[in-house]
Parts: sequence; structure tokens; C-alpha cells
Amino acid sequence: MPTGPSKKLETFDNPHPQRDYIIAIRIPEFTCLCPKTGQPDFATLYLQYVPEGKCIELKSLKLYIWSYRDEGAFHEDVTNTILNDLVGATHPRYMRLRARFHVRGGIYTTVVAEYRRPGWAPPPPPPDYLPRVADPALIPSAPAGSSSTPIAPAAVAASTTVRERPQPSPATQTKAQPAPTPAVDDSVYVGIDLGPTGCRTVAIDHSGAILADAQALIPAPLTSDDQVTQDPTLWWKAASASLQALLTKIPPARVRAIAVDGTSGTVLLCDNKGKPVTPALMYSDGRAAAQAQAVDQHCTRNSGAFGANSSVSKLLWLQEKKMDAKAAYFLHQADWIVGRLTGQWGHSDYHNSFRLGFDVDAGRWPDWLGTIGANLQLLPTVHAPGDTIAPVSKETIKTFGLSPQTRIVAGTTTGVAAFLSSGATELGQGVTVLGSALALKILSDKPVFSTEHAVYSHRLGRYWLTGGMSNTGWQVLLQYFDTAQMVEMSKQLNPGQLTGLDYYPLSQVGERFPICDPKMPPKLEPLPGDSITFFQAMLEGMARIEARGYRLFAKLGTPAVKLIHSIGPGSENPSWQRIRERILMVEVKRGRYPSAAYGSAMLAAGVISRSFSD
Repeated sequence: MPTGPSKKLETFDNPHPQRDYIIAIRIPEFTCLCPKTGQPDFATLYLQYVPEGKCIELKSLKLYIWSYRDEGAFHEDVTNTILNDLVGATHPRYMRLRARFHVRGGIYTTVVAEYRRPGWAPPPPPPDYLPRVADPALIPSAPAGSSSTPIAPAAVAASTTVRERPQPSPATQTKAQPAPTPAVDDSVYVGIDLGPTGCRTVAIDHSGAILADAQALIPAPLTSDDQVTQDPTLWWKAASASLQALLTKIPPARVRAIAVDGTSGTVLLCDNKGKPVTPALMYSDGRAAAQAQAVDQHCTRNSGAFGANSSVSKLLWLQEKKMDAKAAYFLHQADWIVGRLTGQWGHSDYHNSFRLGFDVDAGRWPDWLGTIGANLQLLPTVHAPGDTIAPVSKETIKTFGLSPQTRIVAGTTTGVAAFLSSGATELGQGVTVLGSALALKILSDKPVFSTEHAVYSHRLGRYWLTGGMSNTGWQVLLQYFDTAQMVEMSKQLNPGQLTGLDYYPLSQVGERFPICDPKMPPKLEPLPGDSITFFQAMLEGMARIEARGYRLFAKLGTPAVKLIHSIGPGSENPSWQRIRERILMVEVKRGRYPSAAYGSAMLAAGVISRSFSD
């Protein structure tokens, strides 16, 4: 038998030809090339057949599948070709091949081809493999993970998982002695973290101990060239589902405060009742490049409004397209959820509003916003993160069972919330968010800004949180692999031996940090001979971007990074952690809690005033 890729399919005699039985085979690493672009296409193949005289030999099947990795083929053609070859080799009674290709350009493709031998019909009862309903055993379920785990657009956004703190069993509890006891603080604080593909909620007590968490998935944003949009109502569906699940595990009446974080630069226009009048423009939407040039000419050095991904550039683009005619408010992702919870619209925090040009030092919107033509009537009222905005609305009380005294406090961005959740409190400690995008933060004793490199600093009590966000991240990997594949391939990585491939992984054209270039193309060539090497090379490329980012921070004036806390779904990959430590040359450890939702819960509980104030 050959030991390399081969088109030869070998068989063996069916040991039970007298019986109809089903053979089901899952092939998770099929690769071919796109005949248009030459880029690799990855798919999982699901093969089912009822054998006649011959069964397919599995090693030859593996080598046969490998033979397609350097061939160009359309999805529809390659699926039917494989089925034809398998039918020709085995002459089965029935065969069905389902090819589930991974996302490319925001589109998921599944091709199903079927063969039935003329005259063959299954005896009653019919075999359960026949395609009357979807076979759940052959459809990979989305694993419980962070809010960055995407699902196909047709999936239901309200799928939830819940975890609560274990309680001691009655057998292990000692009987309390009658004695006066001090009053117990039973307050609960909730954080809501919204990302492009999921929402996570966390409940903590006054000491920061986790009481419960829950999550809900959001269909991935729609992408077309430089346009990246999402229906904002999907955020509320996911936030409602996650919060409902969380509150089944804790008494809702004990919730004292809720804080919300969202993706920086994700914005929408809505009317005076909060109804969206535009789709949400996601953080990576790059259509406002022309408007960004005007912003960059007028904004001050210490502004966060620079670049096509900034909130104010997107506002100008929406105004130019006359999409603000029916709008009353221009809001960020977290701002809009706050409005849904309070019934009061037009409120934001100075972390989210920083990308809209808000001057934190002066505590107001700067004059240059009017100079460039921004509609100042649409801008929100800005609060310090953690300050009370309003109590929950009557509708929210009715829906979730919360107390009328439950407060909604001003939230923050996902990046700042992730920092708060990490446990980093010392100068020079960095936090890397390995989520849909790659966000870097470092605690500094002074503010650092660079419009040239898209570097900015948020005020955090007496310190400054210097940050930058690259367009690389988990979303790039999901264009080629699903989560289950990445888990399996991670076990086969070789962190001690780098691939030598110099990749710069991006999901689309354009980068903002540590290189600020809206026209920068992805670099994912040359292609290796197998998907595991390709996967490792992308992880190495992301680690080099991360290392370059921290070196840039130090060059601009922050302390040199001395320890990195990792947050997000990528933080749970030990092989990637070892790759990063080798490239970064500093200790990398997992954050205290791998979700920004914990940081928002800490914000609701007053962590900034406790940990970072004078």
C-alpha cells in the first residue's frame, strides 16, 4: 500500500453481506485549494454507506483524501467526485457524502451527494441513517467557551450554558452552634460581556468570588469586503438569554448592580425609543477610511478617535450616507444594552466614548468634533466607568425578576473589562485578549498615544491603561478550522520547533495595530503540506504580532512588559501558550478569569475605586 497521497482506493470483503448495516466515517481534515484564489479550503467530510460485497480500507481512504490537498476544485465538484470514486471502488447498496466546508468570506457551504443502487430499498424498519431529519451525532455541537465562539448565521442565538459555584453537601457541613452572628453582605454584582459572536454573564459576591456564569451565542457578523455589520437585536436576544439563565442560579433580588462591556468601536444609530435605524457597524468595519483622514487632521494627539475603525469616523460615514435622518442617538454596543436595561437612552462611559473623541481630562466633547461636521445632537451623555446611570426599568424588573433597587452602572470596553478580570494590578503587567481580535493592554504610570500606530491610553484610576488592538485573532482561525478541529490539532502541535513560516494572519484586508495600514493584505503563504503546520504557523504569526505590540508600547514610553496575563478562548490552549512564551520571551500565565464578563462584574462591585484610585 502507498505511504503518500494516492488516488488508489483499497477494499476488503464485507464480513456480513447478508445484513443491511451502516458504516459511518468522519474525516475532519479534508483540504483542497480554491481554484479562483489558490487559498486552502478546509472541510469535514461525513461518509455513510450500506456495503454490498466490499468495504473501504481506512488507510487507503486517508491517503486518497490527502491527494486533494494540492488540487484546485470547487466544493460541489470535489464532493461529487469523491462520492463517485468511493461508489466505484465499493459498489455499495447506499452511500451518502456530506461535505461541510468552513467559513470563507462570511459564507458557510455544505454539499450533500447521495448514491442508491437501482432496485435497492431498505427493509422495514428503515435504517436510521436515511436523511429524513438531521443526525445530531454527525453535527458538531458548539462547545461551551467564551463569548468569541462563533456559530453559523442560521443558528439560534439563545443557546445557553450555566455554571454555578459548588455547594458543600449536607454530610460535610457541621451543625452551627447557637450564637450571635454578624450581618452578612449578600450583595450580588453582575457583569455582561458582549462580543461579535457571543454574550457571557457572570455573577460575583462582594469579595469577588464567582457565584455563577452563563453564556449565549450570537450569529457571526456579516462580512463583505470592508463591510462588517450585525443586527443589534441579536445582542439583546443573547444578553436576555444569558441573563435569564444566570438568574435561575442566584436570587435575582440580591443583584445590586450590573455593568456592561462591549467591543470598542462597534456602533449604531437608533431612534428616541432605542429602535435601531441602521445595522451595527462592527469594530473592524473599514468603510470610513476617507472620513478618517478628516478626523486625523483635526483630533488632538491624546485622542482615541483616529483611524477608519474609530467611532467618530463611522459616524461621519453614516451622516454622509444620510442614514442619520431618523436617528436620535449614536451609541456603542454596550451603550445600547444599557438603554435596553434602563429604558433611558443616550448614555455611555468614557472608555467607549474615547473612540468617539470624548476628552476625558476636560470631561466634555471637544470643539473639533463640530469643526469636522459631526452631529453633536446624536452624542451620548458620558459617565465615569462604575458610576450609576439609572435603576433598571419596570420592564426589566418584570422580565428578569430584579429588584427595583438594582442599579445599572456605566460600563467599559471589552479590552478594559478583560484587563480588570485578569488580576493584573502592577505597573508593567500586560494583558492579552486572545479573542475574535487580538487586544493588548499594559498598566503604565503615564499616558501614551500614537496615532501613527493606533496606540491610545485609557484612564484607570491613578494609572493609565495603554492599549492597541490588531485585526488578527480567533476570527482568522475560524475561517479555516472549526473549534473542535483546533482542539484536536493543538494536541499535535510542536511548540519546541517553530515552522519558519512568516505569516501575518488577517481575516480581511486592513490592519490597525501594531501596523496601522487600512490596505495591508493578509500574509498566509507559502502554504505548507498539511493543516497542522498551517495552523501552528498562524498561531506563531499572531504571537509575533503580540511581541511586536509590546515592544512598540515600550518604545513609546510604557514600562517594559514583565508578565503577561492571557484572557479569552485562546488562553485555554497550552500549546499556544508555550509558542507565545518562546516568541515573547516573558512569562505568560492564564488570567484570573478567562472572560471580560468577570471584569465587568468587578466594575459593578467598585473595583476601580478599590484597586486603582489614590
